[in-house]
Amino acid sequence: MQLIVTAQHQGRVISFQQRSPSGALEKAHQLQKEGLAQVVISDITGRAYDPSDFAARFVRAGV
Repeated sequence: MQLIVTAQHQGRVISFQQRSPSGALEKAHQLQKEGLAQVVISDITGRAYDPSDFAARFVRAGV
């Protein structure tokens, strides 16, 4: 599975490719903790989710 985590930093867009839902969510949370804005996770279809919405849909607790 290919997922893209995107955020805004100092007026620039940065993106990171992740291979698993849990990896994408971890990266998104890391970017939020670092203070980056507009953090979203996009799937292969181009749909974008904020980290909390993504977690509720794709990441199972304890997995």
